[in-house]
Amino acid sequence: MSDGAEAADLPDRGELARVIQELAAGNSDARAASPDGGAVDPALGQLNRLAEELAALRAMKRNASARLAELTDVALAVASLDYSRRAEISGDVDELDGLAAGMNMMIEELQSSTSFVNNILSAMPDALLVLQMDGAIQSANRAALELLGYAKGEILEQPVERVLRADAALPLIERLQQANRIVNEASELVTREGAAIPVALSASTLRGAQDELLGVVLVARDITEQRRAEAERERLQAAVRRQTQMLMELSTPLIPISDQTVVLPLIGALDAARAAQVTETLLRGIVAHGARVAILDVTGVSGVDQQVASAIVRAVRATRLIGAQVVLTGIRPDVAATMTALDIELGGVVTCGTLKDGIAYAEGRHGRRAAPRAP
Repeated sequence: MSDGAEAADLPDRGELARVIQELAAGNSDARAASPDGGAVDPALGQLNRLAEELAALRAMKRNASARLAELTDVALAVASLDYSRRAEISGDVDELDGLAAGMNMMIEELQSSTSFVNNILSAMPDALLVLQMDGAIQSANRAALELLGYAKGEILEQPVERVLRADAALPLIERLQQANRIVNEASELVTREGAAIPVALSASTLRGAQDELLGVVLVARDITEQRRAEAERERLQAAVRRQTQMLMELSTPLIPISDQTVVLPLIGALDAARAAQVTETLLRGIVAHGARVAILDVTGVSGVDQQVASAIVRAVRATRLIGAQVVLTGIRPDVAATMTALDIELGGVVTCGTLKDGIAYAEGRHGRRAAPRAP
């Protein structure tokens, strides 16, 4: 076979490339043609058949997308309680037609049982409001009417600012355009009489097939009782804190026995909170009384561990920093053994066996006797 004959058997590569490029660009009508107007080369003919199949698939996809968009539009209408729309049935007897038929049957059932739907909305314990895009109230359930004190005819088509403060209503709608949903946000509704009701506010958007905002659904739960319970709980907690503080102060009494000396007897167990209270009470008492000696009596301490020993050391160091001397009294043999085992350093701290000895030391150090106590 000659070179000319072989060339005649080859498809037109330029035409082949052109058709492929047009198909890739989305032109479903692209077809290959013979350069001389005669019969199309078999390879190009096969490409044309593929192009026809691709065009059919694209047309099917466009049709399916349009039908799905129409079904979505009908579903949104149903969601907004509009039962006048029906889904179109193409006659192709495919899955989408089955879905459309089922949706139409559902709409008919919903339309025939509107009273049942209304009963469900009325039975909701939370207030429900549906707003139009301009902020007008389109519908309200029974809980909303009772909470706000309106009759149904008084609130429909009224601006949402009648029941939700203007400074909250507009930002809420603007935020929903971005977020689509808000859940349990603290807010307030305003009753017909002007009273503010604290609510947990949830909101979501109703959107169309092109993602356009059709409306807003508000659900508000009255949290008046919850707020009252929280306030009561906070009040009780504050009372407990005050009582705890009083008990701690009573459990760490600072006793001035002269112009120069104060005594802080420790009784019972020391935890972290009480240890901090001991140091604070001791420092405040020294400053308030201008004392030069502070007697820390541990006779009544139930036991000494690392935490108690550390608290005593901190109190000693803090007292020294404000220029006073600490006298530690009432160290029992078991307490002394424990502190030794824990390697507690008490260098420079005067220790006395009993509180009486400690007072005698403190008063003797200042060359005076303890001032008599008033009866």
